[in-house]
Amino acid sequence: MKLEEGTKEPTHWWSRLDGKLRRLSPHRKILFLVLLTLVVYGGLNALNGLIIHSLLEMKFNTFPDLPIFQERSKLLLNGGMIYRDVPFDSFRVESPPLINFFFIPPQLAGGAWWVYNLYFSTFVFFSSLMTYLVLRHWDEHLAFLASIVLLVCPFIVVDTTIGVQDEAIVGFFFIVPVLLFLRGNLKGTTAGLTVGFWTKFLSIILFPVMLLKMQTWRERFLHIGLAVLLSIIIALPFLMICPVEFLLFPSYYLLGIDDGISGTDDCGAGMSAVGLLSSVGVMVPGWAGGLATIFALLAAYWFCWKHELDAWRSCLLVTVVFLMVYPMIRLTYFFFPFAFLTVWAVEDKYIAARIFGIYIPLLLAQGIDVMIDDGTMPAYSAWLALIFLLIGLGILADTTRIALKKECFLDRPSEKASPI
Repeated sequence: MKLEEGTKEPTHWWSRLDGKLRRLSPHRKILFLVLLTLVVYGGLNALNGLIIHSLLEMKFNTFPDLPIFQERSKLLLNGGMIYRDVPFDSFRVESPPLINFFFIPPQLAGGAWWVYNLYFSTFVFFSSLMTYLVLRHWDEHLAFLASIVLLVCPFIVVDTTIGVQDEAIVGFFFIVPVLLFLRGNLKGTTAGLTVGFWTKFLSIILFPVMLLKMQTWRERFLHIGLAVLLSIIIALPFLMICPVEFLLFPSYYLLGIDDGISGTDDCGAGMSAVGLLSSVGVMVPGWAGGLATIFALLAAYWFCWKHELDAWRSCLLVTVVFLMVYPMIRLTYFFFPFAFLTVWAVEDKYIAARIFGIYIPLLLAQGIDVMIDDGTMPAYSAWLALIFLLIGLGILADTTRIALKKECFLDRPSEKASPI
């Protein structure tokens, strides 16, 4: 960028960095995202293997889900059927079927924890890359900054690398369909959300938003039909071979029944308010949590329709409402609203500070919940975790309120971006 005569070079470190990032060509921006992924995720992966894992292993049973990933992928590779052929003494399959098939590639590559780590990291990279490639049609530079912010989101970085969790896959099918919708790829949106549902349920909450934003009822019915058709293709083999076992997963996600972790029925799991209250003996029936979630989502859809919110703001609002009410949230689920809020964060440092800052109280809430589960902290500590959770949710809700009223670069006219 050529400076006007008499203008001094910017001296602030951010101004200098911002200027250098602006001058990168699209090819170099993509290369930058690749290198940043290798540095952040590869570096934490190495640090995890050399130091962090050995330290945590002294106190916690780390990587608790990794044996499950390995077992299920081996089962599929050996010709077994998920739900039906899981060993009797093993962790019951509570998830939709497709997530188990996503574990096959890292298992074929050796199945070590670091292989799964790197594999999950690629989904974060592709979510970041798609963010840049789609949003650059509105603003080349701000789209690139948004993709960087998404890539270093603490909610996904830490759990993907140190925790070896699969939420990066879930996040990909949550964010990318919305990006496809922005570019007018409605079939890709419907297919992505449907696959996301059969991967881990959560992305289905965005499907009504997409239906509301479609222009005609004919178009809506066509996409409902496409979602149903894809669902039949995915579910039919399991319904034919092991219908009873297969249909148990909706009761887990919708009612919180037999979560396989806490050993209790009809209560929340994870760091949700319902889950924390159950730790101190305040039991909320699963059906009540499920109904509350459904009514809250219906109210959010109505609000989006009534106030004619665009697709991006609608998805943000629906996601935040869901996280505030759903009885089975995890820390990594906050990656979803974080991703939507990046388009404001790249132009507003206060919103940026908020979306990174809420990680601290929410991390404390989950940390206390984990230590209660393993006996390190007494059950009444759940009250402290609940306070941290409410602080985090309060900041998130207020940030969402600000974003709904504040302009972002997606409000400006889109143009055809320069070829890559």
